[in-house]
Amino acid sequence: MKFVLLLVLIAFSSLLQQQTDTKEPDLSVLRFTWARERQSSMIKGAKNPGGNITPPLTDDRDFGQRRVDMRTTEKKARSTAVPSSDTYHMRLEFKNNGPNIVRSVIWEFKPTAAEDYEPKQYLCALKVKPNEKKILDLWTPFSPVKVVNVNARADGLKDGEVVVNRIEYNDGAVWKRSDWRFEVPSHSAQKLAEGECSVF
Repeated sequence: MKFVLLLVLIAFSSLLQQQTDTKEPDLSVLRFTWARERQSSMIKGAKNPGGNITPPLTDDRDFGQRRVDMRTTEKKARSTAVPSSDTYHMRLEFKNNGPNIVRSVIWEFKPTAAEDYEPKQYLCALKVKPNEKKILDLWTPFSPVKVVNVNARADGLKDGEVVVNRIEYNDGAVWKRSDWRFEVPSHSAQKLAEGECSVF
């Protein structure tokens, strides 16, 4: 009898650890902002631009030749330029409204205009105590929205919503959204440092 009771307790505890629930998560997002940062292209010096310091001009012919040399040097410099790339700085403020310590969270940003756009899932190691607020700073090459203006800086909660899909607690218990279908290997977040995220 004791053996059967022990098996029932083990099964029940594993069920609690992989809890799927329809209720709202304990971890709420108070604020979400993002900004696009364009890394300016650095122009490397052109190789062998044509000698050292040029002597002073003597006549119009020298001036014409100098202009040609300058254009050639500019073309060489452009050809060695590092291509510019965009990165996105996301900043989220979480609050733990539950009684358990949060160890990690998987979240996504669902933009309002989401046609032909698949949001990324972010698995982040983030320890948040009960009633504590924590800020997560994240740099990523992935845009949170499909179309980005030139100097985009946005209050993300006006452009969509941050959805918490899975929470892992310090005691090993897990909450996940009932309509979330991803399988995550156990202890995935343990490979991440505090405040670090991986994307899938």
